[in-house]
Amino acid sequence: MPDTHDTQSLLKVRLQWLMIMRVALAILFLGTTSWFQITRVLFFDANLYPFYFIVIIISGTSILYGILMRWINNLILFTYLQIFMDIFIITAAVYITGGMGSILSILYFFSIISGSILLKRVGGFYAAAASTIFYGILIDADFYGILPADYQIVTWNIVRSREEFLTTLFTNIAAFFTIAFLSGYLAERMARVEKELKNKDIDFRRLESLNKYIIENISSGIITVDKGLRITSFNMAAERITGYAMSEVYNKRLGDFFTGLTEGDSFKNAILLSFLRGEITFERRDGQRLYLGFTVSEMKDETGKETGYILIVRDLTSLKDIEERMRRDERLKSLGELAAGLAHEIRNPLASINGSIQVLKHDLKLAGDDLHLMDIALRETNRLNLLITDFLLFAKPAPPKKVEVDIKNLIEEIVEMFKNSPGAGSIDIFTEIEDNLKILADQRSMKQVFWNLFLNAQHAMPGGGRLFIHAGRHRLQPHSIEITVSDTGRGIDEKDIDNIFDPFFTTKDGGTGLGLAIVHRVIDSHSGTIVAESEKGKGTAFKMCLPLARKGD
Repeated sequence: MPDTHDTQSLLKVRLQWLMIMRVALAILFLGTTSWFQITRVLFFDANLYPFYFIVIIISGTSILYGILMRWINNLILFTYLQIFMDIFIITAAVYITGGMGSILSILYFFSIISGSILLKRVGGFYAAAASTIFYGILIDADFYGILPADYQIVTWNIVRSREEFLTTLFTNIAAFFTIAFLSGYLAERMARVEKELKNKDIDFRRLESLNKYIIENISSGIITVDKGLRITSFNMAAERITGYAMSEVYNKRLGDFFTGLTEGDSFKNAILLSFLRGEITFERRDGQRLYLGFTVSEMKDETGKETGYILIVRDLTSLKDIEERMRRDERLKSLGELAAGLAHEIRNPLASINGSIQVLKHDLKLAGDDLHLMDIALRETNRLNLLITDFLLFAKPAPPKKVEVDIKNLIEEIVEMFKNSPGAGSIDIFTEIEDNLKILADQRSMKQVFWNLFLNAQHAMPGGGRLFIHAGRHRLQPHSIEITVSDTGRGIDEKDIDNIFDPFFTTKDGGTGLGLAIVHRVIDSHSGTIVAESEKGKGTAFKMCLPLARKGD
Protein backbone atom coordinates (compact mmCIF):
# COMPACT_ATOMS: atom_id res chain seq x y z
CA MET A 1 0.00 0.00 0.00
CA PRO A 2 2.73 2.61 0.72
CA ASP A 3 4.37 1.95 -2.69
CA THR A 4 1.03 2.39 -4.53
CA HIS A 5 0.33 5.60 -2.65
CA ASP A 6 3.80 6.98 -3.42
CA THR A 7 3.41 6.05 -7.12
CA GLN A 8 0.05 7.81 -7.36
CA SER A 9 1.46 10.93 -5.65
CA LEU A 10 4.47 11.04 -7.96
CA LEU A 11 2.27 10.52 -11.04
CA LYS A 12 -0.03 13.32 -9.89
CA VAL A 13 2.90 15.73 -9.63
CA ARG A 14 4.14 14.79 -13.09
CA LEU A 15 0.67 15.22 -14.59
CA GLN A 16 0.56 18.72 -13.15
CA TRP A 17 3.86 19.51 -14.86
CA LEU A 18 2.47 18.08 -18.13
CA MET A 19 -0.51 20.41 -17.86
CA ILE A 20 1.84 23.36 -17.45
CA MET A 21 3.77 22.28 -20.56
CA ARG A 22 0.48 21.88 -22.45
CA VAL A 23 -0.56 25.42 -21.52
CA ALA A 24 2.88 26.66 -22.61
CA LEU A 25 2.33 24.92 -25.97
CA ALA A 26 -1.05 26.60 -26.32
CA ILE A 27 0.58 29.97 -25.66
CA LEU A 28 3.20 29.13 -28.31
CA PHE A 29 0.48 28.34 -30.85
CA LEU A 30 -1.36 31.54 -29.96
CA GLY A 31 1.81 33.61 -30.29
CA THR A 32 2.65 32.05 -33.66
CA THR A 33 -0.85 32.70 -34.99
CA SER A 34 -0.75 36.30 -33.77
CA TRP A 35 2.64 36.78 -35.44
CA PHE A 36 1.21 35.57 -38.74
CA GLN A 37 -1.68 38.01 -38.45
CA ILE A 38 0.48 40.99 -37.51
CA THR A 39 3.18 40.45 -40.13
CA ARG A 40 0.69 39.73 -42.93
CA VAL A 41 -1.92 42.21 -41.66
CA LEU A 42 -4.57 39.52 -41.98
CA PHE A 43 -6.57 40.22 -38.89
CA PHE A 44 -9.62 38.44 -40.18
CA ASP A 45 -8.00 35.67 -42.19
CA ALA A 46 -10.32 32.68 -41.93
CA ASN A 47 -7.45 30.32 -42.74
CA LEU A 48 -6.04 30.95 -39.25
CA TYR A 49 -9.21 29.85 -37.46
CA PRO A 50 -8.07 26.19 -37.17
CA PHE A 51 -5.04 27.38 -35.20
CA TYR A 52 -7.27 29.24 -32.78
CA PHE A 53 -9.44 26.14 -32.54
CA ILE A 54 -6.43 24.05 -31.52
CA VAL A 55 -5.41 26.66 -28.92
CA ILE A 56 -8.94 26.58 -27.47
CA ILE A 57 -8.93 22.75 -27.39
CA ILE A 58 -5.53 22.61 -25.64
CA SER A 59 -6.54 25.20 -23.03
CA GLY A 60 -9.97 23.66 -22.48
CA THR A 61 -8.67 20.12 -22.07
CA SER A 62 -5.97 21.32 -19.65
CA ILE A 63 -8.62 22.97 -17.47
CA LEU A 64 -10.81 19.88 -17.70
CA TYR A 65 -7.90 17.60 -16.74
CA GLY A 66 -7.12 19.76 -13.72
CA ILE A 67 -10.71 19.51 -12.51
CA LEU A 68 -11.10 15.78 -13.17
CA MET A 69 -7.79 14.88 -11.50
CA ARG A 70 -9.28 15.72 -8.08
CA TRP A 71 -12.02 13.13 -8.48
CA ILE A 72 -10.37 10.33 -10.47
CA ASN A 73 -8.76 7.52 -8.43
CA ASN A 74 -7.20 5.58 -11.32
CA LEU A 75 -4.59 8.12 -12.45
CA ILE A 76 -2.79 5.58 -14.66
CA LEU A 77 -5.81 5.09 -16.91
CA PHE A 78 -6.36 8.85 -16.85
CA THR A 79 -2.76 9.34 -18.01
CA TYR A 80 -3.22 6.97 -20.93
CA LEU A 81 -6.30 8.96 -21.95
CA GLN A 82 -4.37 12.25 -21.82
CA ILE A 83 -1.55 10.85 -23.96
CA PHE A 84 -4.11 9.65 -26.50
CA MET A 85 -5.82 13.06 -26.62
CA ASP A 86 -2.48 14.87 -26.92
CA ILE A 87 -1.48 12.73 -29.92
CA PHE A 88 -4.86 13.39 -31.51
CA ILE A 89 -4.40 17.17 -31.09
CA ILE A 90 -0.84 16.95 -32.44
CA THR A 91 -2.15 15.07 -35.47
CA ALA A 92 -4.67 17.86 -36.09
CA ALA A 93 -1.91 20.45 -35.82
CA VAL A 94 0.25 18.50 -38.26
CA TYR A 95 -2.67 18.27 -40.66
CA ILE A 96 -3.42 22.02 -40.72
CA THR A 97 0.27 22.88 -41.10
CA GLY A 98 0.89 20.82 -44.24
CA GLY A 99 0.35 17.16 -43.45
CA MET A 100 3.25 15.07 -44.73
CA GLY A 101 5.43 18.15 -45.14
CA SER A 102 4.63 19.71 -41.72
CA ILE A 103 7.51 20.47 -39.40
CA LEU A 104 5.20 20.07 -36.39
CA SER A 105 5.55 16.28 -36.59
CA ILE A 106 8.36 16.81 -34.09
CA LEU A 107 5.63 17.33 -31.44
CA TYR A 108 5.06 13.56 -31.50
CA PHE A 109 8.51 13.21 -29.91
CA PHE A 110 7.48 15.37 -26.96
CA SER A 111 4.36 13.27 -26.46
CA ILE A 112 6.41 10.05 -26.51
CA ILE A 113 8.92 11.50 -24.03
CA SER A 114 6.04 12.61 -21.78
CA GLY A 115 4.58 9.10 -21.91
CA SER A 116 7.94 7.63 -20.85
CA ILE A 117 8.30 10.06 -17.97
CA LEU A 118 4.75 9.46 -16.78
CA LEU A 119 4.44 5.69 -17.31
CA LYS A 120 8.05 4.66 -17.89
CA ARG A 121 8.92 2.41 -20.85
CA VAL A 122 5.35 1.09 -21.30
CA GLY A 123 4.00 4.63 -21.62
CA GLY A 124 6.71 5.54 -24.13
CA PHE A 125 5.94 2.60 -26.41
CA TYR A 126 2.21 3.24 -26.03
CA ALA A 127 2.70 6.84 -27.19
CA ALA A 128 4.99 5.68 -30.03
CA ALA A 129 2.41 3.16 -31.22
CA ALA A 130 -0.43 5.71 -31.05
CA SER A 131 1.72 8.28 -32.86
CA THR A 132 2.53 5.72 -35.57
CA ILE A 133 -1.14 4.93 -36.13
CA PHE A 134 -2.33 8.55 -36.21
CA TYR A 135 0.60 9.84 -38.25
CA GLY A 136 0.42 6.89 -40.67
CA ILE A 137 -3.28 7.43 -41.31
CA LEU A 138 -2.75 11.19 -41.71
CA ILE A 139 0.08 11.14 -44.27
CA ASP A 140 -1.46 8.19 -46.13
CA ALA A 141 -4.73 10.12 -46.51
CA ASP A 142 -2.78 13.27 -47.39
CA PHE A 143 -0.69 11.43 -50.03
CA TYR A 144 -3.74 10.04 -51.76
CA GLY A 145 -5.67 13.33 -51.47
CA ILE A 146 -8.43 11.95 -49.29
CA LEU A 147 -8.39 14.82 -46.76
CA PRO A 148 -9.73 18.22 -47.82
CA ALA A 149 -7.14 21.01 -48.17
CA ASP A 150 -9.55 23.80 -47.13
CA TYR A 151 -8.50 23.67 -43.43
CA GLN A 152 -4.76 23.62 -44.09
CA ILE A 153 -2.98 26.89 -43.32
CA VAL A 154 0.14 25.71 -45.11
CA THR A 155 -0.04 23.76 -48.38
CA TRP A 156 2.76 22.25 -50.37
CA ASN A 157 2.26 22.31 -54.16
CA ILE A 158 4.80 19.58 -54.62
CA VAL A 159 4.14 16.25 -56.23
CA ARG A 160 5.75 13.61 -54.01
CA SER A 161 6.67 10.17 -55.18
CA ARG A 162 5.65 6.96 -53.51
CA GLU A 163 9.26 6.39 -52.44
CA GLU A 164 9.31 9.78 -50.66
CA PHE A 165 6.02 8.94 -48.98
CA LEU A 166 7.27 5.58 -47.70
CA THR A 167 10.62 7.06 -46.67
CA THR A 168 8.90 9.79 -44.64
CA LEU A 169 6.53 7.28 -43.03
CA PHE A 170 9.10 4.68 -42.01
CA THR A 171 11.69 7.28 -40.98
CA ASN A 172 9.24 8.86 -38.55
CA ILE A 173 8.05 5.47 -37.26
CA ALA A 174 11.65 4.44 -36.62
CA ALA A 175 12.24 7.76 -34.87
CA PHE A 176 9.11 7.31 -32.75
CA PHE A 177 10.15 3.90 -31.40
CA THR A 178 13.79 4.92 -31.01
CA ILE A 179 12.74 7.90 -28.91
CA ALA A 180 10.36 5.61 -26.97
CA PHE A 181 13.15 3.14 -26.22
CA LEU A 182 15.70 5.76 -25.17
CA SER A 183 13.30 7.91 -23.15
CA GLY A 184 11.80 4.79 -21.51
CA TYR A 185 15.25 3.54 -20.54
CA LEU A 186 16.21 6.95 -19.10
CA ALA A 187 12.86 7.25 -17.28
CA GLU A 188 13.28 3.85 -15.61
CA ARG A 189 16.86 4.66 -14.74
CA MET A 190 15.76 7.96 -13.26
CA ALA A 191 12.97 6.25 -11.28
CA ARG A 192 15.45 3.71 -9.92
CA VAL A 193 17.84 6.47 -8.87
CA GLU A 194 14.98 8.39 -7.23
CA LYS A 195 13.97 5.28 -5.30
CA GLU A 196 17.55 4.69 -4.15
CA LEU A 197 17.86 8.31 -3.05
CA LYS A 198 14.55 8.06 -1.23
CA ASN A 199 15.65 4.86 0.52
CA LYS A 200 18.89 6.54 1.55
CA ASP A 201 16.94 9.53 2.82
CA ILE A 202 14.72 7.17 4.84
CA ASP A 203 17.82 5.37 6.17
CA PHE A 204 19.38 8.67 7.20
CA ARG A 205 16.20 9.74 8.95
CA ARG A 206 15.92 6.36 10.66
CA LEU A 207 19.56 6.61 11.73
CA GLU A 208 18.99 10.13 13.01
CA SER A 209 15.92 8.96 14.92
CA LEU A 210 17.83 5.99 16.37
CA ASN A 211 20.71 8.25 17.37
CA LYS A 212 18.31 10.64 19.10
CA TYR A 213 16.58 7.70 20.84
CA ILE A 214 19.91 6.37 22.13
CA ILE A 215 21.05 9.78 23.35
CA GLU A 216 17.78 10.41 25.17
CA ASN A 217 17.54 6.97 26.79
CA ILE A 218 21.15 6.31 27.74
CA SER A 219 21.70 6.12 31.50
CA SER A 220 24.60 8.60 31.48
CA GLY A 221 23.99 12.32 31.25
CA ILE A 222 25.25 13.82 27.99
CA ILE A 223 25.82 17.57 27.89
CA THR A 224 27.25 19.56 24.98
CA VAL A 225 28.67 23.06 25.31
CA ASP A 226 30.03 25.52 22.78
CA LYS A 227 33.50 27.05 22.92
CA GLY A 228 32.19 29.72 25.30
CA LEU A 229 31.03 26.91 27.64
CA ARG A 230 27.35 27.68 27.12
CA ILE A 231 25.10 24.61 27.29
CA THR A 232 23.69 23.61 23.89
CA SER A 233 22.09 20.24 24.67
CA PHE A 234 21.01 18.32 27.76
CA ASN A 235 19.63 14.78 27.47
CA MET A 236 16.98 13.19 29.71
CA ALA A 237 19.53 11.43 31.92
CA ALA A 238 21.25 14.77 32.58
CA GLU A 239 17.88 16.24 33.56
CA ARG A 240 17.23 13.30 35.89
CA ILE A 241 20.67 13.50 37.52
CA THR A 242 20.81 17.28 38.00
CA GLY A 243 17.13 18.03 38.56
CA TYR A 244 17.21 20.79 35.92
CA ALA A 245 15.18 20.79 32.69
CA MET A 246 16.68 21.52 29.28
CA SER A 247 14.68 24.75 29.02
CA GLU A 248 16.24 25.98 32.28
CA VAL A 249 19.88 25.41 31.36
CA TYR A 250 19.92 26.07 27.59
CA ASN A 251 22.48 28.72 26.64
CA LYS A 252 23.47 29.14 30.30
CA ARG A 253 27.09 28.90 31.38
CA LEU A 254 28.28 25.48 32.50
CA GLY A 255 29.92 27.00 35.57
CA ASP A 256 26.55 28.20 36.86
CA PHE A 257 25.60 24.55 37.53
CA PHE A 258 28.89 22.58 37.73
CA THR A 259 31.07 24.91 39.77
CA GLY A 260 33.57 22.17 40.59
CA LEU A 261 34.22 21.48 36.94
CA THR A 262 35.35 24.88 35.68
CA GLU A 263 37.64 27.69 36.73
CA GLY A 264 36.37 31.15 36.00
CA ASP A 265 33.74 29.64 33.70
CA SER A 266 36.36 28.61 31.14
CA PHE A 267 38.29 25.43 30.45
CA LYS A 268 41.99 25.81 31.07
CA ASN A 269 44.47 23.59 29.28
CA ALA A 270 45.54 22.19 32.62
CA ILE A 271 41.96 21.24 33.47
CA LEU A 272 41.48 19.49 30.15
CA LEU A 273 44.72 17.56 30.58
CA SER A 274 44.23 16.53 34.17
CA PHE A 275 40.45 16.22 34.38
CA LEU A 276 39.57 14.35 31.21
CA ARG A 277 38.28 11.83 33.72
CA GLY A 278 37.39 12.88 37.22
CA GLU A 279 34.86 13.20 40.02
CA ILE A 280 33.13 16.19 41.55
CA THR A 281 30.53 16.79 44.23
CA PHE A 282 27.31 18.28 42.91
CA GLU A 283 24.28 19.73 44.66
CA ARG A 284 21.00 18.91 42.92
CA ARG A 285 18.24 21.41 42.56
CA ASP A 286 16.46 19.78 45.55
CA GLY A 287 19.59 20.17 47.69
CA GLN A 288 20.74 16.54 47.58
CA ARG A 289 24.51 16.16 47.30
CA LEU A 290 25.79 13.72 44.69
CA TYR A 291 29.12 12.33 43.60
CA LEU A 292 29.41 12.69 39.84
CA GLY A 293 31.95 11.05 37.57
CA PHE A 294 32.57 12.78 34.26
CA THR A 295 34.59 12.68 31.08
CA VAL A 296 35.31 15.58 28.74
CA SER A 297 36.08 15.32 25.04
CA GLU A 298 36.35 17.79 22.20
CA MET A 299 33.47 18.16 19.75
CA LYS A 300 34.42 18.77 16.10
CA ASP A 301 32.44 19.40 12.93
CA GLU A 302 32.79 17.58 9.60
CA THR A 303 35.82 19.71 8.68
CA GLY A 304 37.66 18.82 11.88
CA LYS A 305 37.20 22.29 13.39
CA GLU A 306 36.66 22.37 17.14
CA THR A 307 33.14 23.59 17.97
CA GLY A 308 32.83 22.82 21.69
CA TYR A 309 32.96 20.02 24.24
CA ILE A 310 30.97 16.91 25.13
CA LEU A 311 30.56 16.00 28.81
CA ILE A 312 29.41 12.54 29.86
CA VAL A 313 28.19 12.61 33.46
CA ARG A 314 27.42 9.60 35.67
CA ASP A 315 25.91 9.48 39.15
CA LEU A 316 28.42 7.62 41.35
CA THR A 317 26.66 8.27 44.66
CA SER A 318 25.34 4.73 45.12
CA LEU A 319 28.66 3.30 43.99
CA LYS A 320 30.46 5.43 46.56
CA ASP A 321 28.10 4.15 49.25
CA ILE A 322 28.77 0.56 48.21
CA GLU A 323 32.53 1.16 48.27
CA GLU A 324 32.28 2.66 51.75
CA ARG A 325 30.22 -0.30 52.98
CA MET A 326 32.73 -2.74 51.52
CA ARG A 327 35.62 -0.96 53.22
CA ARG A 328 33.73 -0.96 56.50
CA ASP A 329 32.82 -4.64 56.17
CA GLU A 330 36.43 -5.48 55.43
CA ARG A 331 37.54 -3.70 58.59
CA LEU A 332 34.82 -5.43 60.59
CA LYS A 333 35.79 -8.80 59.24
CA SER A 334 39.41 -8.36 60.30
CA LEU A 335 38.34 -7.16 63.70
CA GLY A 336 35.94 -10.07 64.18
CA GLU A 337 38.67 -12.62 63.60
CA LEU A 338 40.74 -11.01 66.31
CA ALA A 339 37.85 -10.60 68.74
CA ALA A 340 36.74 -14.22 68.88
CA GLY A 341 39.86 -15.42 70.66
CA LEU A 342 40.92 -12.28 72.50
CA ALA A 343 37.63 -11.55 74.25
CA HIS A 344 37.37 -14.97 75.89
CA GLU A 345 40.99 -14.82 77.01
CA ILE A 346 40.36 -11.50 78.78
CA ARG A 347 36.89 -12.16 80.13
CA ASN A 348 37.73 -15.21 82.23
CA PRO A 349 40.59 -13.64 84.28
CA LEU A 350 38.58 -10.42 84.50
CA ALA A 351 35.72 -12.29 86.18
CA SER A 352 38.22 -13.73 88.68
CA ILE A 353 39.67 -10.29 89.40
CA ASN A 354 36.22 -8.77 89.91
CA GLY A 355 35.16 -11.56 92.25
CA SER A 356 38.40 -11.35 94.27
CA ILE A 357 38.07 -7.57 94.70
CA GLN A 358 34.50 -7.96 95.95
CA VAL A 359 35.63 -10.56 98.55
CA LEU A 360 38.49 -8.33 99.70
CA LYS A 361 36.18 -5.31 100.01
CA HIS A 362 33.84 -7.31 102.23
CA ASP A 363 36.47 -8.96 104.39
CA LEU A 364 38.97 -6.12 104.91
CA LYS A 365 36.45 -3.64 106.25
CA LEU A 366 38.11 -0.77 104.39
CA ALA A 367 37.31 2.90 104.95
CA GLY A 368 38.29 6.30 103.63
CA ASP A 369 40.65 6.44 100.65
CA ASP A 370 41.18 2.69 100.69
CA LEU A 371 37.44 2.09 100.22
CA HIS A 372 37.31 4.72 97.49
CA LEU A 373 40.16 3.04 95.61
CA MET A 374 38.43 -0.35 95.98
CA ASP A 375 35.20 1.10 94.52
CA ILE A 376 37.14 2.53 91.54
CA ALA A 377 38.67 -0.90 90.88
CA LEU A 378 35.23 -2.58 90.98
CA ARG A 379 33.68 0.10 88.74
CA GLU A 380 36.42 -0.14 86.12
CA THR A 381 36.33 -3.95 86.06
CA ASN A 382 32.57 -3.76 85.51
CA ARG A 383 33.13 -1.21 82.75
CA LEU A 384 35.75 -3.44 81.16
CA ASN A 385 33.38 -6.41 81.36
CA LEU A 386 30.65 -4.34 79.64
CA LEU A 387 33.10 -3.38 76.90
CA ILE A 388 34.05 -7.00 76.29
CA THR A 389 30.35 -8.02 76.25
CA ASP A 390 29.60 -5.39 73.60
CA PHE A 391 32.70 -6.38 71.73
CA LEU A 392 31.64 -10.03 71.64
CA LEU A 393 28.14 -9.04 70.56
CA PHE A 394 29.63 -7.02 67.72
CA ALA A 395 32.47 -9.30 66.66
CA LYS A 396 30.81 -12.69 67.04
CA PRO A 397 27.05 -12.32 67.43
CA ALA A 398 24.91 -15.30 68.26
CA PRO A 399 23.19 -16.93 65.26
CA PRO A 400 19.99 -14.94 64.68
CA LYS A 401 16.65 -16.64 65.27
CA LYS A 402 14.46 -14.84 62.76
CA VAL A 403 10.72 -14.76 63.21
CA GLU A 404 7.96 -12.52 61.87
CA VAL A 405 8.06 -9.33 63.93
CA ASP A 406 5.55 -6.49 63.99
CA ILE A 407 7.62 -3.32 63.91
CA LYS A 408 5.02 -1.21 65.70
CA ASN A 409 4.82 -3.56 68.69
CA LEU A 410 8.61 -3.92 68.89
CA ILE A 411 9.30 -0.16 68.80
CA GLU A 412 6.55 0.67 71.28
CA GLU A 413 8.00 -1.91 73.72
CA ILE A 414 11.49 -0.38 73.53
CA VAL A 415 10.08 3.17 73.79
CA GLU A 416 8.26 2.22 76.98
CA MET A 417 11.46 0.76 78.46
CA PHE A 418 13.44 3.86 77.43
CA LYS A 419 10.94 6.25 79.05
CA ASN A 420 11.57 4.55 82.41
CA SER A 421 15.37 4.65 82.10
CA PRO A 422 17.51 7.24 83.97
CA GLY A 423 18.09 10.45 81.99
CA ALA A 424 15.11 10.01 79.64
CA GLY A 425 12.66 12.05 81.70
CA SER A 426 13.59 15.34 79.97
CA ILE A 427 13.09 13.93 76.45
CA ASP A 428 9.76 14.22 74.63
CA ILE A 429 9.14 11.19 72.39
CA PHE A 430 6.94 11.30 69.29
CA THR A 431 6.07 8.20 67.27
CA GLU A 432 4.37 7.82 63.90
CA ILE A 433 4.26 4.16 62.90
CA GLU A 434 2.05 2.53 60.28
CA ASP A 435 0.09 -0.57 61.23
CA ASN A 436 0.70 -4.07 59.87
CA LEU A 437 4.38 -3.63 59.01
CA LYS A 438 6.07 -6.96 59.57
CA ILE A 439 9.67 -7.97 59.00
CA LEU A 440 11.56 -11.23 59.36
CA ALA A 441 14.03 -10.51 62.18
CA ASP A 442 15.76 -11.63 65.37
CA GLN A 443 13.79 -9.83 68.09
CA ARG A 444 16.66 -9.65 70.57
CA SER A 445 19.01 -8.12 68.00
CA MET A 446 16.44 -5.60 66.70
CA LYS A 447 15.63 -4.51 70.25
CA GLN A 448 19.35 -3.90 70.76
CA VAL A 449 19.36 -1.71 67.60
CA PHE A 450 16.62 0.63 68.81
CA TRP A 451 17.93 0.69 72.38
CA ASN A 452 21.37 1.76 71.17
CA LEU A 453 19.87 4.45 68.90
CA PHE A 454 17.73 5.82 71.74
CA LEU A 455 20.74 5.90 74.10
CA ASN A 456 22.75 7.67 71.38
CA ALA A 457 20.00 10.31 71.10
CA GLN A 458 19.91 10.69 74.91
CA HIS A 459 23.65 11.36 75.04
CA ALA A 460 23.26 13.94 72.23
CA MET A 461 20.58 15.81 74.25
CA PRO A 462 21.96 16.08 77.82
CA GLY A 463 19.70 19.04 78.54
CA GLY A 464 16.61 17.44 77.07
CA GLY A 465 15.00 17.60 73.64
CA ARG A 466 12.71 15.75 71.28
CA LEU A 467 13.02 12.25 69.86
CA PHE A 468 11.06 11.30 66.72
CA ILE A 469 10.43 7.74 65.51
CA HIS A 470 8.75 7.27 62.13
CA ALA A 471 8.12 3.98 60.33
CA GLY A 472 6.23 3.37 57.08
CA ARG A 473 6.42 1.83 53.64
CA HIS A 474 9.33 3.04 51.53
CA ARG A 475 8.20 5.51 48.85
CA LEU A 476 10.53 4.14 46.17
CA GLN A 477 10.77 0.50 47.28
CA PRO A 478 7.25 -0.89 47.84
CA HIS A 479 8.54 -4.15 49.37
CA SER A 480 10.59 -2.39 52.06
CA ILE A 481 9.95 -0.24 55.09
CA GLU A 482 11.78 2.92 56.10
CA ILE A 483 12.40 3.65 59.79
CA THR A 484 13.74 7.02 60.89
CA VAL A 485 15.03 7.80 64.39
CA SER A 486 15.89 11.50 64.72
CA ASP A 487 16.70 13.86 67.56
CA THR A 488 17.17 17.57 68.17
CA GLY A 489 20.58 17.18 69.80
CA ARG A 490 23.95 18.75 69.15
CA GLY A 491 24.54 16.88 65.90
CA ILE A 492 27.69 15.35 64.47
CA ASP A 493 30.61 17.15 62.80
CA GLU A 494 30.73 16.70 59.02
CA LYS A 495 34.25 15.28 59.31
CA ASP A 496 33.00 12.56 61.72
CA ILE A 497 29.80 11.50 59.93
CA ASP A 498 31.55 8.90 57.74
CA ASN A 499 33.21 7.22 60.76
CA ILE A 500 30.35 6.87 63.25
CA PHE A 501 29.68 3.21 62.35
CA ASP A 502 33.33 2.27 62.75
CA PRO A 503 34.13 0.19 65.86
CA PHE A 504 35.71 2.08 68.79
CA PHE A 505 34.95 5.46 67.22
CA THR A 506 33.16 7.63 69.75
CA THR A 507 32.78 11.31 70.62
CA LYS A 508 31.29 10.63 74.07
CA ASP A 509 33.27 10.52 77.29
CA GLY A 510 33.24 6.98 78.63
CA GLY A 511 31.72 5.53 75.47
CA THR A 512 32.94 2.21 74.05
CA GLY A 513 32.48 3.20 70.40
CA LEU A 514 30.65 -0.07 69.70
CA GLY A 515 26.99 0.94 70.00
CA LEU A 516 26.50 2.21 66.44
CA ALA A 517 28.87 -0.43 65.07
CA ILE A 518 26.57 -3.11 66.55
CA VAL A 519 23.53 -1.31 65.04
CA HIS A 520 25.14 -1.35 61.60
CA ARG A 521 26.16 -5.01 61.97
CA VAL A 522 22.63 -6.09 62.93
CA ILE A 523 20.90 -4.10 60.17
CA ASP A 524 23.35 -5.49 57.63
CA SER A 525 22.68 -9.06 58.80
CA HIS A 526 18.96 -8.44 58.15
CA SER A 527 19.65 -7.43 54.50
CA GLY A 528 18.95 -3.79 55.32
CA THR A 529 20.75 -0.47 55.12
CA ILE A 530 21.28 2.40 57.54
CA VAL A 531 22.57 5.90 56.90
CA ALA A 532 23.08 8.91 59.13
CA GLU A 533 22.25 12.52 58.31
CA SER A 534 23.28 15.27 60.70
CA GLU A 535 23.71 19.01 60.94
CA LYS A 536 25.81 20.50 63.69
CA GLY A 537 23.62 22.11 66.35
CA LYS A 538 20.34 20.91 64.82
CA GLY A 539 20.27 17.16 65.38
CA THR A 540 20.85 13.77 63.80
CA ALA A 541 18.64 11.34 61.88
CA PHE A 542 19.28 7.62 61.37
CA LYS A 543 17.38 6.17 58.39
CA MET A 544 16.99 2.42 58.13
CA CYS A 545 15.58 0.42 55.22
CA LEU A 546 14.49 -3.19 55.88
CA PRO A 547 12.70 -5.70 53.66
CA LEU A 548 9.10 -6.53 54.51
CA ALA A 549 8.26 -10.12 55.38
CA ARG A 550 6.68 -11.89 52.40
CA LYS A 551 4.50 -14.90 52.17
CA GLY A 552 6.69 -18.01 52.13
CA ASP A 553 9.68 -16.40 53.92
